[in-house]
Amino acid sequence: MPDIDVEQDLVQVNQQLEQLVAQANELNTQRETLTQQIHNLNGIAMYLRGKQQANGEGVVEELPQEEFPPEGE
Repeated sequence: MPDIDVEQDLVQVNQQLEQLVAQANELNTQRETLTQQIHNLNGIAMYLRGKQQANGEGVVEELPQEEFPPEGE
C-alpha cells in the first residue's frame, strides 16, 4: 500500500478551498451588482410608466418582476 503524505494532501485541499471560496465571493459580488442594476432599471421603468400615464399615452405591457431570494439562501 502506498504511503499517504497527509501534510501534502492537506496543503492541496486547503489551496483548493481557498480558490473555491475566492470564486464564490466573486460570483456573489457579481450577483449583488446584477441585482442592484435590475432594481435600478425597475425603478426607472416605474418612473417612466408613471410619466407615460400622466401624459395620457397608452399603457405599455409590463415586464414580469423577478423575485430574488434573500441573501444567504
